[in-house]
Amino acid sequence: MNDLIKLKLVTEDEAECLHRLQVEAFMPLYEKYQDDDTSPAKESLKRVTEKIIEENSDFYFIVFHGEKVGGVRVRWHQGKKVHENVNWISPIFIIPKFQNKGIASTVIEQLFGFYPNTIEWRLDTIKQETGNCHLYEKCGFVRVGEDIVVNEKMTLVGYVKNCINVRRFDSCLFAI
Repeated sequence: MNDLIKLKLVTEDEAECLHRLQVEAFMPLYEKYQDDDTSPAKESLKRVTEKIIEENSDFYFIVFHGEKVGGVRVRWHQGKKVHENVNWISPIFIIPKFQNKGIASTVIEQLFGFYPNTIEWRLDTIKQETGNCHLYEKCGFVRVGEDIVVNEKMTLVGYVKNCINVRRFDSCLFAI
């Protein structure tokens, strides 16, 4: 499956395409939870464009069999020691037609390879979306922190995955 799924950096010129995919992917959740202030489905094209050009993030198209089916953004804090080598996945989305095909878990594994110096990955998701929670737990994330109630229908939960660069650890072990 890995060779069927590619990540392609989004350019500023491609913002409109990414925005369309984001709205399509998140609209069912928006309709379900009516989270006007937090839903990526309600994010403006201008804000998506700003995220694409931010220096402290990479925004990728998720490409499946040559077709753009979603997006994922990795962001980090530059110059802050407390957050050094800590990356956030926010957002990750796949349009409904391509959901539940194992694409997201493959994308997350690819991201782990793209950013090998990351010591901790973080993300938030909707507590009521048990499929999303299962996906992140399957990828090695653990729930942390307090729940954030967005409205009477929706609560956000945090997830963290701590990483150790096993190859570096092994080489140190064998060098003794």
